[in-house]
Amino acid sequence: LAPFTLRWTSDAWRAVHDAEGQDSGLGVWYVDLPTRDLSLGAAVEFTFYWPQADRWEGANFSVAVAEG
Repeated sequence: LAPFTLRWTSDAWRAVHDAEGQDSGLGVWYVDLPTRDLSLGAAVEFTFYWPQADRWEGANFSVAVAEG
């Protein structure tokens, strides 16, 4: 419900990427990650940075890539 930067990786944090959240116009912010070239079952790990509060989420999250 607020602006964020998503820090994410698909290779166990060897390469790190930042993506700015986008306002959907519905009060929800989101990021589309480029997962098309990842293998099925690959893990995408991520955390959030909240610039308005100047703080990190303090936890990492993980999702598995599945067929769409």
